Amino acid sequence: MKIEIIGRGNVATHLMNALHSCADVKAVNPRSLEGLRLDADLYLIAVSDNAISEVSGKLGTLLTGAAVVAHTSGTTPLSTIGQYHRHAGVFYPLQTFSKGVELDYSEIPFFIEATDPASEQMLFDTARQISHEVHHADSEKRRHLHLGSVVACNFANHLWTLSSEYLEKHDIDFRLLLPLLEETTRKLRDMPPAKAQTGPAARHDTATISRHMEMLAADSKLREIYRIMSESIMNHRTE
Repeated sequence: MKIEIIGRGNVATHLMNALHSCADVKAVNPRSLEGLRLDADLYLIAVSDNAISEVSGKLGTLLTGAAVVAHTSGTTPLSTIGQYHRHAGVFYPLQTFSKGVELDYSEIPFFIEATDPASEQMLFDTARQISHEVHHADSEKRRHLHLGSVVACNFANHLWTLSSEYLEKHDIDFRLLLPLLEETTRKLRDMPPAKAQTGPAARHDTATISRHMEMLAADSKLREIYRIMSESIMNHRTE
């Protein structure tokens, strides 16, 4: 099976690593499309969301229409490339990708959608070569998945950034928190997040919360985030 991965970013790099053992994979510059093989079975567009339509349109002028063309975005609807290709699809890996960071691809959930059954089957079969978690998700469901992942991953990582900066000011290494964070995420395999919630807000420990707020008097941004998050936890526990 020949696969062209159109992109040079984090997602494209990891898809190359994941698929090279089960397919003849080649990376292509999305700007020039130089060296693009016109006889590939699958073309994966792994570029930023705002570039998907442009790259897909360029491909539409080069390909005959027999191959499957899919993008890897969580938020971009199938119709964005469906307007250019008869066999169009989505090949969305739900994971945070960074170059140089090794991943167990078999645990990454992939979400598939396509314009026709044959294209969908090809995408399912391709994803199953590298992952045990392959599911169908239409454009609407992917949008909700992506938003939920932003809250769970990107927002959480920003909180870790703020925590790291706060601790650094007090000469404390953020890495000391890693066992705590690892245990927090490990528990989520056995229970829903609401059940895993701990801390002063979950206990309605207003005395500790007040002390923390006083300690953050000089950092208005972190203080406001602490207040909003504590109130949200307390209100959620009493609903």
